[in-house]
Amino acid sequence: MSFSKKNTLKKYSKIFLFFLLSFIHSNAQISGKVIDKISGQPIIGASIKIVPSLLETSSGFDGSYFFKKIVLGNYTIVCTYIGYETIEQPVKLIDNKITINFSLVEKQNELDEVVIFSNTDKESEKYSLKREKNSENVINTIGAKTIELLPDITTAGVLQRISGVSLERNSTGEARYAIIRGMDQRYNYTLVNGIKIPSPDNKYRYVPMDMFPSDLLERLDVIKAPTPDMEGDAIGGAMNLVMKNAKDKLSVQANLGSGFSQLFIDRNYSNFDKSVINNNSPSDLHGSNYSATPNDFTYKNFDYKTNKLPINSVGGISISDRFGKKKQFGAVVSASYQNTFKGSNNVWFKPENQPAPGNVPAFTDYYNRKYNSNIFRYGLHSKLDYIINSKNKLSFYTVYLKSEEAQFRQTIDTSLSIGRSGVGTGNTYKSYRSRMQKQSIYNNTLQGENRLTKNFKLDWSAVYSYAKSETPDWSEYQTVQQVGYDINHVQYATPEVLNTPFYRIWTKNSDRDYAGYLNFLYKNRIFDKTLDWKFGGMYRDKLRENFYNQWDLIPKTSSTGEPVTFNGVLSPDLFTFNGTSAAQGSPLNPLNYTATEKIYALYIQANINFSDKLSILAGVRYEHTEQGWKTAQDPTVSYGAIGKVPYGDFLPSIHVKYRLSSNKNLRLSYFSAINRPGYFEYIPFTINDDNFSLSGNPNLKHATSNNLDFRYEVFPNGLDVLLLGAFYKNISNPIESAIKFNGTSSATLQPSNFGSATNYGLEATFAKFFGKIGISGNYTYTHSSITTSKLYYNTDYIAVQTTQTRPLQGQSPHIANFSLLYKDNHSGIDFQLAYTYTGTKIALLSPYKDLDYWQKGTSQLDFSFEKKFLKNFTLYTKVNNLLNTPVIVQIHQPNIYTTGNFALPDQTSKDRVNVQKDYYGQNYLIGIRYKY
Repeated sequence: MSFSKKNTLKKYSKIFLFFLLSFIHSNAQISGKVIDKISGQPIIGASIKIVPSLLETSSGFDGSYFFKKIVLGNYTIVCTYIGYETIEQPVKLIDNKITINFSLVEKQNELDEVVIFSNTDKESEKYSLKREKNSENVINTIGAKTIELLPDITTAGVLQRISGVSLERNSTGEARYAIIRGMDQRYNYTLVNGIKIPSPDNKYRYVPMDMFPSDLLERLDVIKAPTPDMEGDAIGGAMNLVMKNAKDKLSVQANLGSGFSQLFIDRNYSNFDKSVINNNSPSDLHGSNYSATPNDFTYKNFDYKTNKLPINSVGGISISDRFGKKKQFGAVVSASYQNTFKGSNNVWFKPENQPAPGNVPAFTDYYNRKYNSNIFRYGLHSKLDYIINSKNKLSFYTVYLKSEEAQFRQTIDTSLSIGRSGVGTGNTYKSYRSRMQKQSIYNNTLQGENRLTKNFKLDWSAVYSYAKSETPDWSEYQTVQQVGYDINHVQYATPEVLNTPFYRIWTKNSDRDYAGYLNFLYKNRIFDKTLDWKFGGMYRDKLRENFYNQWDLIPKTSSTGEPVTFNGVLSPDLFTFNGTSAAQGSPLNPLNYTATEKIYALYIQANINFSDKLSILAGVRYEHTEQGWKTAQDPTVSYGAIGKVPYGDFLPSIHVKYRLSSNKNLRLSYFSAINRPGYFEYIPFTINDDNFSLSGNPNLKHATSNNLDFRYEVFPNGLDVLLLGAFYKNISNPIESAIKFNGTSSATLQPSNFGSATNYGLEATFAKFFGKIGISGNYTYTHSSITTSKLYYNTDYIAVQTTQTRPLQGQSPHIANFSLLYKDNHSGIDFQLAYTYTGTKIALLSPYKDLDYWQKGTSQLDFSFEKKFLKNFTLYTKVNNLLNTPVIVQIHQPNIYTTGNFALPDQTSKDRVNVQKDYYGQNYLIGIRYKY
């Protein structure tokens, strides 16, 4: 027998003997904790092995580990963790219980001239907590490791897990815009690597957060109390998306997944072919004076194909490394794509232009809608950095994000006023909408860090950003037929005919940014106290261009003037134009405009450590803004067709941090902030949407606010945390949509300023871990108040002006998250059950007093699971909306529609009128992740 075979036999004999003796000898147990020797913090996921046995486990969330049923004898316990020195501890088991703790020391990576990298894992939960603890202002941070396990695949979905953040969702339930502390999305802004990015939204400046795949992030910060070196338009807060950075050595991460929506098991999915859309309008192709014909439009975007169960697919890859003799070059490239199919079943009651006397809610139509959307997203992020020497560093990064959504909406519209003898009878309309929306964001940033002297350094950024959105050939047609019952109670229906109009809309917009940032930092000491001075400035030149053109085709009639029966197939010979001007579209529409915005800012701040316990950061920022616009309208005829609004603001702030102990902080912050109007809000336009007429306001002012923050923080050990906070905001000239009178009988919803508003609340965040099990959560209470103009339709059938005090639109009084977690590094199993609650909020403002539409409180339960295998692979699954809880919208008024002749469907309460209900279905995803 060979020497190697003898050794192998001897090895397995010992293992066999160990297990045999475990049944006939006394057993012992070993437990303990693994901590970082310097910080004393628990280390999660460290490997602990007992040699020569095959026993192995890993440390839990609190750093603890545990072995049981170990045969008494002599062993070696080996503790290892990536980035730390391995410890081998001999032990002789002579007792039933023994405790062995390990204090690990980080490995040191030193180079000849400069240290380029460290062992800090900036994607870890540990780093996120450390960042929250050590920051000078109030922030919440979530790292990539946590994001990876969450049930969400977009940044918008991740945001809802953060304290005080709720979300606005689109028609298919997709999380889209963030509301921070009850402040509508207009009061927040988005940063990428600390740089503000423009929005592709065609109306506002806020960024749709669902455009960012979550697997591109290194971490996500929500900044609730900005410092003077940050831009000042953050009354609600700011979201900083830190993209992946180069790892210390070659790193490859990839994932591939697939799934489906339960909604499309319960019903079919129908949509149109995106390739048939005409990206260019008739005026794009032939000039603004061209008179279009029905043959200039395609009708193939209404050829719908049905698929029983479309399959979602997601994927991503990230590769990074450092190069050079001293690893002075760093590079990372990350790409992500998502091709998902979403939908919803929706009912909606369209309100009358005016309610019944006494402001009793009244409705014209009952809509039954089905939404189907194919959403394709992809993102690309790359970053190069070069450490020239210990004093100088350069970096350049590019972010490109794009989303395309093809949406089909079918509406069955029952008139509630004309010839009605029950729901589904009378004049019944069927509408079919085809809409393709393309949005993209592009950002290039060149940055430098230069140390001029030992205590004096500067950093700078040169930025080019571009965002755009296109909605080519957004169109909808409608048919109508009369449904009723004859004298024998047999249902009949007249032939369908095309109803007017058949609109075709092309709209596109772009937002271009040139920006430069320059910051100086000077460190010195005064009276033996550390004092950091920081001062600098910013300049931004923004150009927003908006294009809107609409053609309204009308159905042809027969030779007798009667509508032509519709056979279900659209063609050019069914339509015509009502005159030459209609055939030329709407080139003079005021939504054809160019807007500019120029901002320069200067700031100075000082951060002084008065003692080991007390530090204060204080300063002031000045921002000068000049917003201008020019529309396609004749300025001599239309008021506000050309305009310019300059203004300046001093924005002081102070942030006090008191360290009660090594793991406890008290924070108190004051800051002043502003909110600029959206570009289109100045434009003197009037359009009709699905519900009310909307108009712009050239006299709109920007909003300002004074804000207070307090937070008590406890970081006991490991990932345990307790944060208790309070906030108060007083807002001057808040911008809300409210009624504007045009004569005695006409009114529109218009953005306006309303004196002042208050918003205050309480926040609590906690996390507690017991070995491999953990619980975490947060709760936010928010109260806001604003008084705006409203209409009251009195018993004399006259609409009179009044006021109403209400919460800010989109603000929920109660927001809560709760998660149950399990993590076992030894078995490679992680799972999370996550619950989110968002309380009632105003979803839609009504021009009439006490008739606002309130979204009922919603609950969502999500689940995620991971299992590691084959060392580098992980199997994962994510399930969203497990309970399929509907989103219900109500009017808070006594319900007269529950019984009798006025009875309406979907009514469940006598003191609330249900006006909308949406079901989105569950969404399932399963995939494989690879890490090297």
